[in-house]
This record gives sequence, C-alpha cells and structure tokens, in this order.
Amino acid sequence: MMICKQGVSMNMIRNIAATLLCSALILAALTVSAEQTESQPSNPQTAVFPLTTKSPEAHKMVAEALSIYLDRVEQAQSIEILRKAVQADPDFAMGHELLAQISLDSAEQVSEQAKAFATRQYASPSEQTVIEWYQDAADHKLISAITKMNDVLSQYPHDKWVIWMSTWWLQSQAQYDRVITVYEHSGITDSPGLINNIGYNYAYVRQFDKAFAMMDKYVAALPNDANPQDSYAEILRLAGRFNQSIEHYRAALAINPDFYSSQFGIADTYSLMGDQARARQEYESGFRKFPLPELQRILWRSREAVSYVREGDYEAADRAFQAIADYAHARDNSQAEADTYRQMAQYQQNPKQALIFLGRAEAACQEGKNTMKIAITQEMAQILRAKVEIALKLGNKEMADSSLERLTGMSDSSSDKIIELAYHGAAGAVLFSNKKYDQAISHLEEDTNNPFSLKLLQTAYQKIGYTAGAKRTNDTLANLNDPTLEQALVVPAFRKCMDTPSCNGNAKSASLKK
Repeated sequence: MMICKQGVSMNMIRNIAATLLCSALILAALTVSAEQTESQPSNPQTAVFPLTTKSPEAHKMVAEALSIYLDRVEQAQSIEILRKAVQADPDFAMGHELLAQISLDSAEQVSEQAKAFATRQYASPSEQTVIEWYQDAADHKLISAITKMNDVLSQYPHDKWVIWMSTWWLQSQAQYDRVITVYEHSGITDSPGLINNIGYNYAYVRQFDKAFAMMDKYVAALPNDANPQDSYAEILRLAGRFNQSIEHYRAALAINPDFYSSQFGIADTYSLMGDQARARQEYESGFRKFPLPELQRILWRSREAVSYVREGDYEAADRAFQAIADYAHARDNSQAEADTYRQMAQYQQNPKQALIFLGRAEAACQEGKNTMKIAITQEMAQILRAKVEIALKLGNKEMADSSLERLTGMSDSSSDKIIELAYHGAAGAVLFSNKKYDQAISHLEEDTNNPFSLKLLQTAYQKIGYTAGAKRTNDTLANLNDPTLEQALVVPAFRKCMDTPSCNGNAKSASLKK
C-alpha cells in the first residue's frame, strides 16, 4: 500500500489520481531538540531537516506517528497521534501540515492546511518554505511551489524526510521519472518507506524487474509487517500476476487482520480478473468488517461500482455511483462528488445523458466545498477532457473545440502535469477524429498511461504504417492492470478482440464512437 491520501480521480492508482491527490508530506528531525532554531545548513551532504515545536511531548508524538505511518502504514493510528500532537502545541506548524497531508477527511485537510499556514511564523525558515510550498500547491500556484521544492531539496539532498517530501509531491504530479532521479541521487538505500515508494514508481514506468527487487528488499526489511506484503501484491497486480497478487494480499491479512487495504486489494484483483460476483463479495466483506474513513470509503465504493460497468450492468452502476455522489454531497466533499458524476458520464450509452452528468460534475466543482483549489482545478480539467470525448461521439465539433479551447487555456496557464495530460489526451482525440494522425500522435504519446489515449495511439500508428509503434502500444494497452473505470471501459474489450479471430481489423482499431 502506498502511503498517501486516497482521492477519487481518473488516475486513482497513479495519481489518483488519479486519483484525488497522493501528496504525503514527511518532515521530521528526530535527533534535534524541540526548541532548536535553524541556520542555513553548512553542508548539504549531511544536513538534517529541522522540526520546531516548544513541546517535547508533541515532538515525541510526531516521532511515533511518523514511524507508524512510514513503514507500517497504520494511517488511522498515525492521524490520531498527530491530532494529539497539535493539541499539545497548537502553534506546531509542521504538526498541522503533517495532519493536513495525511488526513483521510476532506474538511480536516483544508482546516489543518490553513492552521499550518497561519502558524508558520513559529517554524524554522526551511519549515516555512515547505509550508508555503504546499500552500502554493493547494492554491494551484505550481511554478512557485516547484521553486520552493527545489530550494528545500538543494539544501537537504540526502535527508530522507526531504526525499520523501519531494518524491511524494512529484509523484502526485505524475513525474515518475523525476521521482526515480531524486531517489537515486539521494544515495539512501536503508529506508523501508523510500524503498516502498520507489518500487511503485518503477512499476509506473513499467520497470517491473526493478520494482520487484525493491519489494523483495521491503519485505526483508519488515518481515513481520503487513504493508510490504500489501505493496508487493499491488505491484504484482499492476504486472498482471493476479494469483500471486492475491497470495500476498492474504499474507498481509495473516500478519494483520485489520489491514483493510489488503481486503479491498483482493476485491480489486478479482474485478480485474473478470470475476465481478466474487469481487463484490470481497468488497462487501470489507465494508462489514472495517469502519472506513471518508476518502477510503469513497475510493472502494467507486471500485465496487466499476464492477457493474465491467459486467455491462449500467443500471446497477448508476445506482451505485449515485449513492457515492449523494454521500460525497452530504459530506460536503465537492471534488469527490464531481469526480463521481464525471465517471458516470464516461460509461453512459447515451451521450446526451452523459452531458447531464458532466453538468452535475461542473456544478459540484463550482461549489468547491472542503476541497483544495488544486484538486478542483485538476478535476475540472478531467471533466473538460470527458466533455471533448463525448462531444466527438455526438459529432458536435463546436462543443469539442470549445471544450478543448478551455482546456488549452488551463494547460497554458499552469505547470500542472495532470492538467497537461488531460489536454494532450483531448487534443489527440480531436486531431484523431479529424484524421490528422501525425499530429494526434504527438499529443497521444504524452498520455501513455491512459487507456483512451493508448487505444487511439495504437490505431494512429497503424494508420501511418508505423507497425513497431502499433505493436508496442498494443502490448502496453493489453497489459494495463489499473482497477480504474478507464481500464474497465477499454482494456477488457481490447483483449477480447485480440483473442477473437473473427474480430476484424476495423473492430480492433480504436474508435471514438461506440
């Protein structure tokens, strides 16, 4: 299991974006005194990031929370300890920031971020830079955020907490290659948490041999903890080794029967394997056994709803997704509500009905309750991409062009990788529909973790006679194993067509129309 806030987004596993955000912030200096003041580090090679609090008790609690959170991934327990730490010292700015970043409650995330920013004057200069970096990110001022991240990273290039901070934030921006570069440059090889993190990033760029090697090290480092087994299971699943994945999930539960992510990981895996009835049994078993935080509940209820889409039971999917949207609305979680309606739009058989759901998604974005600006802005980009794709199905060129124009403006005015990917996917789809395959390819090649873009890219390569590119993309798409709605809508049908001799070349080619 990755240590991150679970969001509900198109890239649920990757970014989750694609999820919501995966931006865990790990900052501590457990070897310094609680009242230490900071000066510029004289030697970046050995510099240790400071943590400032007037309460030794709060400092001790943060140390405990980080240990629990980083390696054992007992997130709920860590959150409770952090809450006690900021009660012991209400001016503990980094305590508030930590809680903002790892909380599984959307309202708490927003309120704790505000408290961190309001109390930053009590923190050291480097801590203030980090808090301002994350505030800039929350406000979608990404150029400033990137500058501050680089500043802190240059001062502490080998401090494991700063490496955690930097790699998690880069990962939330889908900058997987940069994550790998930062980690490898750090020279840190003995941190279980970093080993876990880098294993995922190797998997995201499909370097599975390196990912498995990291998981072997992670399990060896913490043989009696559940999370290494859970992480190994997820990476095996990404590689398509489903039976081995389930074995590791069950091994995690044998170590810790309360490690609920493994229960839901089993359900996700059965869904990817095509056994939706068994998947829903496993989901419901998890919902009965475990009281889940808000964002975790939304995540796995959404995955359960996707199981109906995989079966083609769209009425059941509508009921399941609508219940999630109602729950998110009742909790004033506008981003989750918007994302749920966007997902409903994507699988609708009637494009006009899909536009109704996208309208609801936009309305939820406009409310913006209990949500950081960055999450709403990224969600809006995903909605516009979906609107472009649905407009193309309707043959409504004016709607497709106007939605793409809005998305282009968003991409041009920010340095947000998630928005950039949405733009490239939408632009590639429009150009593909106009049979401008060469131009489409230049955009689609920027979005190669998205099944919709991969499907169009594979066909565009065929259209221009680039056989090697078509085969490579074909293999990538056929082996995409994220338990997301997008994967459910594209990959199973693609695999079935590949395995069916009667599925002719035209059927195997990508199409923007159903």
